[in-house]
Amino acid sequence: MHKLFVGMAAVAFSATSFAQQSGLEACAEIEDSLERLVCYDNLAKKEQSGERKRQDRELPEQARKGKQKAAEMKEKAQERRERASDRFGFEHKEKEETEDERVNVTLAEREEGPYGKWRITLKNGQVWKQTDSGYFSWEGDAYYIERGALNSFFFGREGSNRRMRVQRVK
Repeated sequence: MHKLFVGMAAVAFSATSFAQQSGLEACAEIEDSLERLVCYDNLAKKEQSGERKRQDRELPEQARKGKQKAAEMKEKAQERRERASDRFGFEHKEKEETEDERVNVTLAEREEGPYGKWRITLKNGQVWKQTDSGYFSWEGDAYYIERGALNSFFFGREGSNRRMRVQRVK
């Protein structure tokens, strides 16, 4: 009796391992690496969920599902690449469209620091300092701060082409 039980268990185990082996072989025959990975994932999911009884007719279905899933994933990846390439170079422009490019300001105080660079205090409490070494004419009272390239800012006077590069301190 004991030998009969062991023999039946061995036959059942070998049939299960044969079905599993044939599923692995079906996945191994798939050439595309993504489709093959999806096929292996499907086999693992069925193994974990307790569906160990596989039939040979199910294996082509798994391979078909793997190919379909891989095709969907490739299509989504291609769409993401196309969207990214459409926005390439305009990332900073999208942000700046909502922000002001130029702000008119009222000067509260200005003082010349060491090395001839200016420290500018505005009426709204902002403090800016000159970062370049250019000459600036202080005639008039209509000033502005303008956004430049690469997050730089310029302090200028209305009616004049001269401006100086500034950085906000406070």
